[in-house]
Amino acid sequence: MNNVKVNVAQVRYREGESVCFDLVEDFSSFDLGTEILSFQAPVHVQLQVNNTSKVLLVHGKIDTKLNATCGLCLETFVYPLSLSFQDEWIFRAQATDDLLETALILDKDEIEINERIFEQIVLALPMKFICSAECQGLCPTCGANRNLAPCHCGENDIDPRLAALAKWQSKD
Repeated sequence: MNNVKVNVAQVRYREGESVCFDLVEDFSSFDLGTEILSFQAPVHVQLQVNNTSKVLLVHGKIDTKLNATCGLCLETFVYPLSLSFQDEWIFRAQATDDLLETALILDKDEIEINERIFEQIVLALPMKFICSAECQGLCPTCGANRNLAPCHCGENDIDPRLAALAKWQSKD
C-alpha cells in the first residue's frame, strides 16, 4: 500500500480558499480483532479542504467494497461501503488544547492521511456484517445454512418448561 498524501500548501495561508482532492488507492487488508477484512476494490477518497482561518475543515467521501463474512450464515460476501465524514486539520503552531485531542496535527504542507482514512472506515463498519436483510442464518441444531435449503430441525421441539402450556386451550 502506498502512503496516501495530500498537499495543502495552496490553502494554508488563504482564508476562505478551498482545494479538492480525488484519490484512488489500493489498501491492504486489516485485522479488526474479530476478523480480517480485505478490500474488494480500491478505496476512492474525495476531499474538499477549506481554510476557515482557525482550522482546515475537511469534507470527505469514501467509497469502496470490502470482503466480509456474514455474522448469521458465515458466507463471504461483498460489502459496499460509502460514507461521508468531516475532519479538522490544523498546523501545530495554531492548535489549541481542544484541537490537539481531536484534529489532525500538521507539521508540514504534505500530509499522509492513511490513518485518518482507516479510522473513518472502521468507525463506519457495522457491529456485525449481515449479507442481506432476508438472511436466515445457520440452524442452531444441525448447522445447515437455512438460505440454501429449508431445515426441519426442532419444528416439533417444545421447551420442557413450557410443555404444560401446550395442553392449555383458550376458551375464547
